[in-house]
Amino acid sequence: MSDKNPGAPRGLGSVDGGNAALRGGPMDRRTLIGEILVDGGWITVQQLRVALAWQRRWGGRLGRALVGLGYIDEPALVGMLGRQLGVAVVDLEGYTIPPGVLRLVPEKVMRERRVVPVALRPEGRREALLVATADPLDMEALDDVAFASGKTVRPVLATEWDIDRALSRHLARRFQRGLGGLPGAAETEAADASGSRRA
Repeated sequence: MSDKNPGAPRGLGSVDGGNAALRGGPMDRRTLIGEILVDGGWITVQQLRVALAWQRRWGGRLGRALVGLGYIDEPALVGMLGRQLGVAVVDLEGYTIPPGVLRLVPEKVMRERRVVPVALRPEGRREALLVATADPLDMEALDDVAFASGKTVRPVLATEWDIDRALSRHLARRFQRGLGGLPGAAETEAADASGSRRA
């Protein structure tokens, strides 16, 4: 994918060289997101403790707990993490992911890990898979994507809301394309449409 591609999600042009979370650069992989937020002055230690307790009780990611408690809004959280971790922030709204890129990662992995493959990028003699995630420090999720796709994976940041919308939008399209290729699918759709009109 070229940086000049007008259809590319905003932010992908700055991915090159911005993967400290994966390569063990300035930001250690084991650094907790909560510590980054406290050190940056975005939340207090007490707010972090409350959010961690909330997370232990209800599950989910720490970022979602902090947003749900009103300590920080999601765009600010993602933007700050992107700057601190050296990971690009992307806007997935309105971006159509190439079908060939989507096929690299099984739907089950995308839904369970809440990640979206967005593009292939040349990296030396190979291609790296750019994967949108709300938590670039979730190495298990990134490892699952790498194993499933057979590609080197580079994270890019997106809000959870963006990721959920992208998953719903693109996986629904993939399902519809697959259904259209099944024997009898066209007849079934026509019958359903006729039945709807009679109703």
